[in-house]
Amino acid sequence: MSREEIEAAILQSREAFIEAVNRGDAPAASTAYASDAKLVPPSADVVVGRDAIEAFWQAGFDAGLSGVELEPLDLRYDERMGYEVGGYELCLQSPDGDRIIDRGMYLLLHGQQDDGRWLRAVEMFSPTALPATHRARHITVREDDPPPTPRRAGRRK
Repeated sequence: MSREEIEAAILQSREAFIEAVNRGDAPAASTAYASDAKLVPPSADVVVGRDAIEAFWQAGFDAGLSGVELEPLDLRYDERMGYEVGGYELCLQSPDGDRIIDRGMYLLLHGQQDDGRWLRAVEMFSPTALPATHRARHITVREDDPPPTPRRAGRRK
């Protein structure tokens, strides 16, 4: 495959995954992974195999996952394997209607399958840490909330 064909195949796989997650379709999202793929979510056991990965994403949808955005920062590959590093944003809807945004970084290992498709062989993602003055991992945004007031470091009164 040429460089252009490899990049197009990886892009197509990424876009199909994003579309599947954004419509809450765990079976379609899992097709972005090789049959023996490994998913390494934060603070959890490794999820092994396409069926287990489908169940992982379904649990996310059941918990309120409503969308994903991926921003690739670096993509490198050869004829059979590649890696991608980037940023992600997961959107969740809480039971009381709050929108929760989880931002972080991801690492993907892509592998070319025998049929020519490029699928995820290994995926790892982790939320980015907020500044030390903030302890919350997630930010809740309500449309009727006023903008946050900046906090200044220093002595408490």
